[in-house]
Amino acid sequence: MTARPFRLWQLTPDRAAEWRAIRLEALRIAPEAFGSSIDDWDGRPLEDFAARLAGCEVWAAGPAPGTPLAVASWEADISPAEPDLGWVMSVYVRPEARGQGLGDAIFARLIDRAARAGMTRLRLHVSRANTRAQALYARAGFVPTGGPPMLNDRGVWEIEMRRMLRPPLRQRLRALRAPRQSALRA
Repeated sequence: MTARPFRLWQLTPDRAAEWRAIRLEALRIAPEAFGSSIDDWDGRPLEDFAARLAGCEVWAAGPAPGTPLAVASWEADISPAEPDLGWVMSVYVRPEARGQGLGDAIFARLIDRAARAGMTRLRLHVSRANTRAQALYARAGFVPTGGPPMLNDRGVWEIEMRRMLRPPLRQRLRALRAPRQSALRA
C-alpha cells in the first residue's frame, strides 16, 4: 500500500458533522473496539457530537480537513485523584487507510498535546484480541500495565496500556534537589 500525503487537524465543535460521520462509521464497523455503541449515538442531534468535541481533544488525519480517515482523542480529568493522567479514547482508522501512518501521526500529536497540557502519562484500554491496535499503541510507546484483563460492559476482554510522557513530579523534584544536596556536601 502506497502512503499518500495527509494532514492533521483538530475536530472542534464547529466540525461536529465530520466527527459524527466517522464516529458512527467506527461504531458500526468495529463495535467491539468501543465502550459506546451505535445505539448510544445513532439518531442523536449534531449538538451532542459538538458537546463531545468541546469536552476533549479529538484529532483527525486525512487528505484534507473535512475528509477524516483516522481519529483519536485524549482527555484529562477522568481520574480526579490523578490530575496528571490523560486517557486516550475513540481511536479509529478507516480500513482502507490502515498502514499509511495516519494513526502514528495522530498519536504523535496526542502525546505532544497531552505533555504540553501537563500530563505525565497516558493510558488506554484495548481489546485483548485487537493485536493490530496494540501494535499501533506500542509504536507510540505504550506498554501493557501488567494488570489482569478486564471485562468491559460489552463483554469484551480488555487490557490497559500506558505511556509515560515525563517522570512524575515527585521524581522531577528529587532530581532538582540532588545537585543542590551534593553541592552542600562538597
